[in-house]
Amino acid sequence: MLGWILLAIGIAGFGYGGWKDLKTTEFHDWLPYSMIIAALAVRGIFSYITGDLSIITGSVFYGLLFLGFGYLLYFARQWGDGDAWLMGALGFLFPDSAGFIPPLTDIMPFPFVLVFNFFLLSLLYLIGYAFILGMMKPHVVRTFRKNLKSRIKAIYAIFISTGIASVAVPLYMSYTYSVPLESFAGIFTIPFIGLFMMFFFQYARAVENDLFKRKIKAKDLHEGDVIITDKWRGITEKEVKELKIKGGDVWIKEGVRFAPVFILTLLFTVFVGSLTVILFPL
Repeated sequence: MLGWILLAIGIAGFGYGGWKDLKTTEFHDWLPYSMIIAALAVRGIFSYITGDLSIITGSVFYGLLFLGFGYLLYFARQWGDGDAWLMGALGFLFPDSAGFIPPLTDIMPFPFVLVFNFFLLSLLYLIGYAFILGMMKPHVVRTFRKNLKSRIKAIYAIFISTGIASVAVPLYMSYTYSVPLESFAGIFTIPFIGLFMMFFFQYARAVENDLFKRKIKAKDLHEGDVIITDKWRGITEKEVKELKIKGGDVWIKEGVRFAPVFILTLLFTVFVGSLTVILFPL
């Protein structure tokens, strides 16, 4: 019962967010907040009824962990703050499988399966999205090279960090749970997948900058528009009024409609399982 209630919350929330993102490039701030509140309320009730404190503590721990990771990407200017909160909602809802037993399972804890599935599906989503749009303007490649040069140190830092994690996790699992190290053969490819994804994120950004930026009059600004010089954050009603008073022209940007990946990840993970089992069979 717990799992189906949480899944209903996830389908309703992520489904609506994905639809709004595709239609208008944004969704309301209250959406991920309400999903988190609902997840904590439902898990709190079930935790009280069953006397199992881990039902709620796991939600809080992984929810904050996912949210922190989402904001890490936000401050790295890879995501909007709305996407960061949706990532947090994913962690609050499913810090465990909540009773679901997908056919393709591996030894990784369920939250890690969610994360790996999310980024692998994101990669497939972005490849199709950016490839089609990038073909419209060949000079996108020049923008990509410029963006890459300015962020190459951060990209390699992430590569080194994931490389260390891909070694530490197997050693920990082997020492703690006596899992054979050869069972983790596929995990060593993750840093390289991550590196490719970081490169591709920059390509996607080049597509965004060249295809989704436009100059408008300040008087035509609306709440939620994203200023190019700002982090990926929609401006507030107060900021709109201030900019309209200043007048002149303002460059705004639109981005990849990224929210649909969340519901794809949720449904795939719950009903299919780990994508790494398909990509890296042992």
